Amino acid sequence: METTTKYEVTEIRWAEKTFIAKRARIAFDDLSVFFAESYGAIYDFIQKNGLHSKDMPCAIYYSIDEHKKETDLAAAVAVEGEFPETNEFEKITIPSSRVVTTTHYGSYENMHPAYRVLEKYLADRGLKRELIVEEYFSDPKKEVDPAKTENKYLFRHKAAPSPANPV
Repeated sequence: METTTKYEVTEIRWAEKTFIAKRARIAFDDLSVFFAESYGAIYDFIQKNGLHSKDMPCAIYYSIDEHKKETDLAAAVAVEGEFPETNEFEKITIPSSRVVTTTHYGSYENMHPAYRVLEKYLADRGLKRELIVEEYFSDPKKEVDPAKTENKYLFRHKAAPSPANPV
C-alpha cells in the first residue's frame, strides 16, 4: 500500500544571508561526491579562518535540466562576518526576499512530491520560481536511515510575467 506525505507550505521572509560556496554544473549522478568533497573543503576553510557558520549546510540551485540530467548549483554554508578572498570558493549573498518552504522527511530520491507541491503553490498564485535553496538538517554520514533524513526546501520567487505586467 502506497502512503502519501502531506506537505505544509509556508510563505516566509528570507533574511539576507552570505555563503561560502562551491558552484558547478554537475550531472545528477555526481551530486553525492560533489557535495561530500565541497562541504568538507568549505568547513575546513571555515575552521582555518576562524569563521562561524550560522545555519545548516545547503545547496543553491540556479537551474535544473531534467533532460540532460544536470544542474547548475552551489554547495554552500552561511557564515557570519567577512571572510578572506579565495580562488577556491565564491561569496554568494542572497538578499532578503519572499520564499515558500516545506520540509521533507525521507530519502532524497523521494523528494519530488515536495517540489511539486511548492511549484503548484507558486503557480496557483501567479508566482515564478527564481532560485531553490535546500537546507540539510541531517548528515548522511551520521544518519544511516534515509527515513529519518530531514531537508527543508525553499523556493525564492517573484511575480510571474504577464502581458499587463512584463518582468
